[in-house]
Amino acid sequence: MDIIKAYATKNDCYKTAQKMTPKGIVVHSTGCNNPYLKRYVDAPNEVGVNEYGNTWNNSGLDVCVHAFIGYDKNRKVRVANILPYNYCAWGVGSGSKGSYNFNPAYIQFEMCEDDLTNKAYYTAVIDKAVEYCAYLCKTYNISPDKICSHKEAHTMGYASDHGDPENWMSKFGDNMDKFRAKVRAKLNVSATSSSSSGNTKPTSSNKTLYRVRKSWSDAKSQKGAFKDLNNAKKCADSNKGYSVFDNNGKKVYPVSTTAQKEVKKGSVVKLRQGATTYMSTAKLADWCYKSKFTVMELKGNRAVIGIDGKVTAAVNKNDLIVQ
Repeated sequence: MDIIKAYATKNDCYKTAQKMTPKGIVVHSTGCNNPYLKRYVDAPNEVGVNEYGNTWNNSGLDVCVHAFIGYDKNRKVRVANILPYNYCAWGVGSGSKGSYNFNPAYIQFEMCEDDLTNKAYYTAVIDKAVEYCAYLCKTYNISPDKICSHKEAHTMGYASDHGDPENWMSKFGDNMDKFRAKVRAKLNVSATSSSSSGNTKPTSSNKTLYRVRKSWSDAKSQKGAFKDLNNAKKCADSNKGYSVFDNNGKKVYPVSTTAQKEVKKGSVVKLRQGATTYMSTAKLADWCYKSKFTVMELKGNRAVIGIDGKVTAAVNKNDLIVQ
């Protein structure tokens, strides 16, 4: 299909280049009234010039998806691919069970919203999104039942609390079940799940792998992934400063004899050794691991920490120890 290729090589997610094999697809919508690809995509010859220079092809951003769908410079609805499909996206945040950014990793794309009243534009975007999903499903052997919205991903425990794209779909009597049905029709396949979200639930075949890392967010420090917990414990014991985590990022070994206090806004905390910035592998300065911080903001697993009212970083709350 016709896809604009314009990798966001300056984006921190692109530079981190955490590799993955796609297991599904997350559909987003942008949540702001701007249907033009040039707002997000740095490809002036195809999408037009962003006069403000605030595309996602910039450093310092802690967000990135694989593609956008919206108007090009000729007001034609097209797909623009900004991240390689074997790179983890930073688009969905995390939930109680993990994150579809990397655990398991899903391809993610944004549909550029307008003012949510133009049915012709909405229909053109949805039709293009259906075509794009069918292309991705065929290319990467993904079942249409593994397509979900950001809202559904949150409900399943693998994303932050968002309502997209149902907030847009509902304006025109549409929903994700109808969307998946259109993708199946395009691929000429049948549904394999009758769940309300249209996504198959984890089964006993999805066995736990125990990962040995310095911290859950520090994927690059991983020493191994084990089916047997005892083998994972032995690996952690032989590597000072390492712990064992389950599929959901929960630390299962070693377990402190003192119950960990809940991280809340206003909590005084310290960082676990090896903790990284939120949803990335960017290390913090050495002094950060020796200091105490106050939790200034908390949304889902994303915690903003700082000292004396000044922000230091955004980190995963699971990497914080309440003092």
